[in-house]
Amino acid sequence: MSNVSSDSFLNAMKNLLQNQNDENSKIFEKEINNTKFLSPVVIVNKNASNDLNNSDVSFINITDAENNSFFLAFTDWDKYNKFKKENPFTAIDATIKDFHYMLTTIDDKAKGVVINIGDEALFIPRDTIV
Repeated sequence: MSNVSSDSFLNAMKNLLQNQNDENSKIFEKEINNTKFLSPVVIVNKNASNDLNNSDVSFINITDAENNSFFLAFTDWDKYNKFKKENPFTAIDATIKDFHYMLTTIDDKAKGVVINIGDEALFIPRDTIV
């Protein structure tokens, strides 16, 4: 497995999923601010250089049965590839600051971010990020 997120973040996430208490929440908050994720996107500007900007990509989000939208984050390539399947997505590195931008500028009605949908699926509500 090729992790993008740090081992300390992965441990903090695992601990939070197993036991949602104040101590685990504080450690998770600290770690999420210092980690990278894979965020699925579609490249809109095929001529862009490696320094993609927000006008070069279309950020992918999902919608639930109640029509609520959520952005996606993945901690490693294996989990990302399970989601991607045959879709024409690619992935960019994203930080919590990038998700703040997505939630305030790209889709200000989105309810939050889901980390590793299809696996442990940790939901981070919008008001935790913005």
